Amino acid sequence: MTDIYKAPEAELQEASQPSQYGSVESALAGNYEFHPVDIFKQAWANLKGMKTTYWLAVLAYMGVYIVVAGLIMISVGEMIDSTTGEFSFLGLIGQLVLTLVITPLLAGLYMIGIKYSVGAKIEVGELFKHFDKAVPLFVMMILFYLTVGLGFILLIIPGIYLLVAYAFALPLIVEKNMGPWEALNTSRKAVTHKWFNMAGFYLLALLVGVVGFLALLVGLLWAAPLIWLATSVAYRDIFGVEAKTLSGE
Repeated sequence: MTDIYKAPEAELQEASQPSQYGSVESALAGNYEFHPVDIFKQAWANLKGMKTTYWLAVLAYMGVYIVVAGLIMISVGEMIDSTTGEFSFLGLIGQLVLTLVITPLLAGLYMIGIKYSVGAKIEVGELFKHFDKAVPLFVMMILFYLTVGLGFILLIIPGIYLLVAYAFALPLIVEKNMGPWEALNTSRKAVTHKWFNMAGFYLLALLVGVVGFLALLVGLLWAAPLIWLATSVAYRDIFGVEAKTLSGE
């Protein structure tokens, strides 16, 4: 039976070797290069083979999001008694449920980019392969929101620092099998060595997105997967990749 989620497979290059890239140890020690412009140039040069799979995965992600969010809204609406003042509590529960379901799909989207960046085969079905990590991903997101939110309350600057520093926590859980706090802490410690470079990467990504938007929205067909692939290349160069990722498993 044909897999309806499987897109045409693509490879960035011949499967790489782990030693070509970074590692968690070198990342924590700050022994890595991180130049935002060079990363985007590399991503742009290799973008062609990823776009179809990326956009099919995004459409699948959006479809699931809309369905789940709609079901939650219907359920919450049926449960709410307008005289009890329970809307805020039920809305919070609904948002938590949505986060629990959607975050593994986001992890799958990350893994499509990371696998492509090392020459492994990619397919849309990757989007649905990481529900075994749903709980640690959910806990990580809650910790992320709490710590970043607290950081913004504390004079804003700590919040900006953590927002940038936690950039790679989600893929670290899936690709390195880390726990929630370990992933957040590992990302923070590694990024801190070149925090301003990472902030520059975010600003460049924003610029690419704005240019794509201004190009009559058509530019977003290239800008969105470019930003995603560049993020994957950055992760690969900083933290390296596991053998199972290289083999496409």
